[in-house]
Amino acid sequence: MITIDWLRLQTLLGEQGRIWLALSGGVDSVVLLHLLVRDAPSELRDRVAAIHVHHGLSENADTWLEFCKTLCSNLEVDFCFERVTVEGKGSIEEQARKERYRAFDKVLRDGDVLLQAHHANDQAETILFRLERGCGWRGIQGIPEERSLGVANIYRPLLKTPRVDIEEYAARQQLSWVEDESNDDTRYRRNFLRHKVLTPWQEGQPNIAKHIAQSVDRIQAEGRVIKRLLGEALERFIDQNDGLQLNMLPEQERGFWLSSYLSDRGISITQQQQMALVEMFYSHHQNQPEFLHRRHRIVRYKNVLHVLPKALPVVEQNIAAGQRLIRAFDQVYCDQEVVIKPRPDNVLLHLKNGKTRPLKKWLQDKNIPNWWREQIPYIYVDDELVAIADLWQAPYWQGNVKWEPNGKLLWPSQS
Repeated sequence: MITIDWLRLQTLLGEQGRIWLALSGGVDSVVLLHLLVRDAPSELRDRVAAIHVHHGLSENADTWLEFCKTLCSNLEVDFCFERVTVEGKGSIEEQARKERYRAFDKVLRDGDVLLQAHHANDQAETILFRLERGCGWRGIQGIPEERSLGVANIYRPLLKTPRVDIEEYAARQQLSWVEDESNDDTRYRRNFLRHKVLTPWQEGQPNIAKHIAQSVDRIQAEGRVIKRLLGEALERFIDQNDGLQLNMLPEQERGFWLSSYLSDRGISITQQQQMALVEMFYSHHQNQPEFLHRRHRIVRYKNVLHVLPKALPVVEQNIAAGQRLIRAFDQVYCDQEVVIKPRPDNVLLHLKNGKTRPLKKWLQDKNIPNWWREQIPYIYVDDELVAIADLWQAPYWQGNVKWEPNGKLLWPSQS
């Protein structure tokens, strides 16, 4: 028997939120849709809708879309779909997953709940897949039953239900669904684990998927305690600017604390990346090493690790006299009409002592971190550089500049 925790779903749902089912057309999502229509309390049933993501990877993709559309029409469930494009580089599975979640995020609104039909066998496959890749304690926690996605929530009510129970329910209710032919392609690692490892395992232990799901549930509960205790311990290594003090980390635990610090800031790294970061940030070959990670820059400054946003392209911007320009990383005020431009090349700065200094050397003299050198405001009048923030000013120029870096970003004076 398959049951859904309707009270939990109600708790996750916002006052004006909708219940969106991720409907692929496969047996799992079709069964979940049937349960929603048949068993959901009326106050929830009226808020149900379905979303289908058309990946275009199969020649049958249009057929699956039409199946889902017809199914929802027959059940009087609101339906929408999103077309996505999966690039043919890297893991197709991973690319498809990312595009799918981008599509969900595009549709979901504040207070909505996205239901996904992951089941106990999916959980077991995920654990095997991650163990094979060498995961740590975070990875072995598997698929969470619920998590946030932007302003909405994701809920997986079938996560403890074995696939065999779902298939038996579909047969009893005489449901129709579509089969994705790629699910039998063992060139994909998850499919290999499903057909060559988990299926034979189940022949000798029919309840193995259910038992693994129960174990994961316990690991997740213990993981929440571990995470809380880790957070308290990690605070010993954090400075007043939210930086990780590398020289305080025990030598044999550097990778562990570094990945914990990044995880708390929403950055997940692989075991290989963890090892590379330890080697990079404990090396003295570079004074200010920098690691780019999707939306962030991970940098070292004076033996302290910091997480910063990725640099943005600097575009030319005008500042009217007496006005303040607010940018992503700072605010700039000038009492004269000026233009901010990208960092120039091969410029000599005139200093107050009458000497000149190349810009590159001046930046080094000022100990300005690498990640600020492109972003600080280079101020021009009539195509001539007259100021760099409020750090340097041409001796003959009489303007007044005030510069305020974003308080969330590291600047030398903060350390």
